[in-house]
Amino acid sequence: MSEDILINFPTNLGDAIIGLPVLDRLKTNYPQARITAIVSSKTKDFLLKNNCLDEVVVFDKTWSFKQKLNFALSLRGKYTVMADLKNTLLPFVLGVKRKTSSLRYWPKTQHIKDEYLELIDKIAPRPAESASQFLLSEEQSEKYRSLNLKPSIFVACASKERLKQYPYEYLRRVIEPLSKKYCLAILGLTEERVFYKDILSLSGVVDLVGKTQMDEVYFLLKNYARLLLCVDSSIMHLGSYLQLPIVALFGPSNPKRYGPWSENFSVLTRKDILQADLKEKDYQARLEYMKIDPGEVLQATEAMLVKSYE
Repeated sequence: MSEDILINFPTNLGDAIIGLPVLDRLKTNYPQARITAIVSSKTKDFLLKNNCLDEVVVFDKTWSFKQKLNFALSLRGKYTVMADLKNTLLPFVLGVKRKTSSLRYWPKTQHIKDEYLELIDKIAPRPAESASQFLLSEEQSEKYRSLNLKPSIFVACASKERLKQYPYEYLRRVIEPLSKKYCLAILGLTEERVFYKDILSLSGVVDLVGKTQMDEVYFLLKNYARLLLCVDSSIMHLGSYLQLPIVALFGPSNPKRYGPWSENFSVLTRKDILQADLKEKDYQARLEYMKIDPGEVLQATEAMLVKSYE
């Protein structure tokens, strides 16, 4: 008898991407199962393209209690296995027999991805045999093939959170010399164009800012990325899932918990600032944490290229 599996993904896109290895392990342990994902409005369009998911159902945390109850009741009795990455009461409300534990405690030095995987050790003990994929339409695929991109260094150094953003004047000092040696492609949201400014028009730079959805970013990274230079973001986690070489620039957030997790990566921080000091600083002082020396970024990027392709 095949299983019916439910996986409750985190609300935010970056956290949902960190949860993808859980989906891969579930698919390996239950290859004939039908897998349904609970998603948010932020993750729906992306997860709809995943080839291991048979169905997605949307949950909105702003719903009234009655709406949330009706949602839970509509799923009750349908599933035999559940992985709840949000630690809700749903596994109990739905009456799922094989489920993730609600008793959770991990040290702050443990990566979120590893926490998620530990949750399913009992219900899906075998390691994943392969990674899921995100499938584009032929029209979408052809759109990006027609760009004739060469293997490139992809750059994603803007952020909705200014504290995580690599300063423009520092980034320009990184991009200018790199663009003279390598093909570069810059990713980001439409509203981030104002951050990148004239960097987008430099010779050797392909401007993709505001021109891609996350499933298209997946396609581009998978097919054309030599390396990903980025800040703490959903794109960084997608690059990790694809096992890309990554150079990640970190400020206030903890890279041990939220950093890249591909086989080859380098995390750069301000070495003269201790993580323990972060909470003691005001906002303006905390902006200093992302002012990582461009020379160090260039050196790390070159070293990662050598390490990954030697």
